[in-house]
Amino acid sequence: MEETVECVCPSCGLRIYEPYIQCKQCPGETEVKICLLCFSKGAEFDEHKSDHGYVVVKNDFPLFENSWTANDEVTMLDTLSDCGYGNWSDVAQRMRTKSKEEIERHYNKCFINNPPAELPQFPEPAIERFPCPVTFKLCDDPPRYAESSTGFQEMGGYMAGRGDFNVEHDNYAELDVQSIQFDNPEEKDSLEQELELSVLDIYRSCLKERMRRKNIVRRFGLINKNRQSLYSRSYDSSFRETQENLRCFAALFTPYNFDKFVESLYHVTELKKSIKHLQEYRENGITELRNSKIYRILKSRRKETRTKRHLLDDILVHMRDETACQAWLQRQAVLDTMSKGSHIVLPNAPRRAAPPLDISTLPGYERLSESEKELCASTRLVPDAYLEFKTILVNECRKVGSLRLQHARTLIKIDVNKTRKLFDFLIDEGLINKD
Repeated sequence: MEETVECVCPSCGLRIYEPYIQCKQCPGETEVKICLLCFSKGAEFDEHKSDHGYVVVKNDFPLFENSWTANDEVTMLDTLSDCGYGNWSDVAQRMRTKSKEEIERHYNKCFINNPPAELPQFPEPAIERFPCPVTFKLCDDPPRYAESSTGFQEMGGYMAGRGDFNVEHDNYAELDVQSIQFDNPEEKDSLEQELELSVLDIYRSCLKERMRRKNIVRRFGLINKNRQSLYSRSYDSSFRETQENLRCFAALFTPYNFDKFVESLYHVTELKKSIKHLQEYRENGITELRNSKIYRILKSRRKETRTKRHLLDDILVHMRDETACQAWLQRQAVLDTMSKGSHIVLPNAPRRAAPPLDISTLPGYERLSESEKELCASTRLVPDAYLEFKTILVNECRKVGSLRLQHARTLIKIDVNKTRKLFDFLIDEGLINKD
């Protein structure tokens, strides 16, 4: 039993209250006493290190009677040594927690009339599970983050030294059972008792689920996020999605068997890719594996060549448009003249016309005539939008009697070139008139 002292912590400078930590390895006559908060953070100062042996000083346990703690015993003996035997009033006034009758009775019973042979002994256990504390240092493996950091919040407040989480699965389950009491079961009816027992059964299931999840995290090493991300990067990007889909089956395997299962599937995927490549080589007449490297190089070159723009492609595009074809021929003639030493301003390259739009699957296609289908495809108009524009222009022409292009452009807010083509088409069809 240690004597209760009033001192300050050498690390934080605050007053120490029981229970506190006392170092057993620091040299010197003065004992090193540390508060619990500094001890939990692995505080080190002077010659004291966080891995020194220690004892927990706690004097709130009873020695002879349940109502008298070890602190009360020490305080009573110290006070009696100052006040003397028999001055029970002075002793009670200084202790403030016991009356003079209680002090007199307890002292005469335990220290005079029936004194024990010796004070109770508290032997150290033969086997110490944790002979020395783990030094607390911020690191990634094992993950130890600062309490205010993002990593600490993402991991549910994981406490590495305690091996537990601040935020549990179904974290507020205890609120449902905190008000249940079984002091007077005879005052409750059977329905209420069954309801309370059902709530306790639900809470018990919650505790089992918490333990199951923690066992999975512990067995598979999921607590280290960085290591898990590195493990997933060891596979190709095409296989990562399959790996993520298989993660839900991890609880059905042991960690070794699950990794072996995933690795075998990845090996099967790689074999299928190799077989596909071999089939491609055979289809292209390659019978020896040493020639496959040349084939891959030539294939990549052909792919790059196809993506490049050639003059023949320009000719095929411009042949469909007479104006664009003439501009292209003029530009080629200017380039030929410049090659002979003359300086001539190059005409602007014609703008490539957009390809026709496939409107066969768009809504309103079945209501169009053949000429209207051709117009919508060339001008890249949606059939429903064309029918709406057509109705607006025809109704306006009937209302006014005639329609001008400028007035048509104010009625439908689309590209001016598309408006002109639509306006000319409706005039050719006789649906509207200019004058």
